[in-house]
Amino acid sequence: MILSTVYYHQNERRIQAVMTEPTEPITVAVIGGGAAGFFAAVNLARFAHENGLDVAVTIFEASAKPLQKVFISGGGRCNVTHSCFDPVQLVQHYPRGSKALRSLFHRFQPQDTIDWFQQRGLTLKTEPDGRLFPVTDTSQDVIDVLMHEANQYDVTLNLRSRVTFIQKEDNGYSVTWQTSTQTESSQPFDKVILATGYSPVGWQMAQSLGHTILKPVPSLFPFKVDSPAIEGLQGISRKEIRGKLKLNTTQVEAVGDLLITHTGLSGPLIYRLSALAARPLAEMAYQADLILNLIPDNPQHELQRLLWHSCQTEWSKKQLKNVSFQNIPKRWWETLLRFSGLDPNLRGEEIPKKPLNRLAENLTSLTLSVIGKSPSKEEFVSCGGVALNEVDFKTMESKLNPGLYLGGEILDIDGLTGGFNFQACWSAGYVLAMAMADAISPNKNPSESTPA
Repeated sequence: MILSTVYYHQNERRIQAVMTEPTEPITVAVIGGGAAGFFAAVNLARFAHENGLDVAVTIFEASAKPLQKVFISGGGRCNVTHSCFDPVQLVQHYPRGSKALRSLFHRFQPQDTIDWFQQRGLTLKTEPDGRLFPVTDTSQDVIDVLMHEANQYDVTLNLRSRVTFIQKEDNGYSVTWQTSTQTESSQPFDKVILATGYSPVGWQMAQSLGHTILKPVPSLFPFKVDSPAIEGLQGISRKEIRGKLKLNTTQVEAVGDLLITHTGLSGPLIYRLSALAARPLAEMAYQADLILNLIPDNPQHELQRLLWHSCQTEWSKKQLKNVSFQNIPKRWWETLLRFSGLDPNLRGEEIPKKPLNRLAENLTSLTLSVIGKSPSKEEFVSCGGVALNEVDFKTMESKLNPGLYLGGEILDIDGLTGGFNFQACWSAGYVLAMAMADAISPNKNPSESTPA
């Protein structure tokens, strides 16, 4: 390459031709085409383009399509993030990783995610529970924005390419992968981003590079429950129920909406409890006692008086099955009556006090036996992964392997439902991209710019 450099000396102008050798680009392999890996890749490529850096970014994705969890999440609508904009409050939605995430969220938080997609033509809308979705209610639109960004900044996307091995070399890493035809290839890279999500292969690769792996166990899953108190009631839901999960040495509590399924219980309340108790539940083979308070605003003793008074007054001539109480769905109300030893066909004036007290107890502390877990159709999140003390959360670089960066669910980080897991991916991917661009060119500092 010939560069012409112009020199000025007093009034004389002279041009000197300088011969330089062509330079090779910095090569970056992104292992995993999910939310964290893809977001890191496209932002790194953009930072490199805007700062004149010669960087070649390649994504390796084992499946035929990238961003599959983005596609199926939220029932195909994609719960992109959550409208919790205070990092101190935001980290409270992460049973594991909250301390480490605080620094990330101070640099890239949900409002930055909203702005990032907005600036690329995709507006997000906030639902009453704080979750944010595309205004189009289509997850494909999120994918289209990310794919357009990858195309615009020349990110290479290798699909059906399963990385099987990463070898640390003197000047970087050697990455080995297999294609769908079982053809094996290897290539040297200067830097590697490991973002394989919930993947035993990803954890094995991290472990082969010296990282500690905390045993992964499922988080965010429905409960299998077999009880006459919910038998035949699939599809019935109730808002703002308080739940308590009793474990061997402790208990966890949460409040949220509940959904009865054909195998047991689901909904935000159950997902929160399963996340908070992910590890002890796994140790107990997913068997525990679940106590539900269907009417959290009324103590049991007050409810007993209210039920007895109602039976003596406005319900005295009504069959109990025909009364409406605290907006409990009719079918569940009848089931709870029978479960408490009450005949739904009896009138209020015919009801003895003792079974009414039992009904009040079941309304405020309905005890059900959890006998297992059911896989979630919307998402699969894990508790466990790479130990967080082995990663520098200012850069997302491995403390053990310079040039190796980690992000997403490969780490021991998981959030509750509501867009929190995706936000951890967006934040890690963005901060990682800034840090890597800084490392590649210390004289150019993309981290000084605002998220865009």
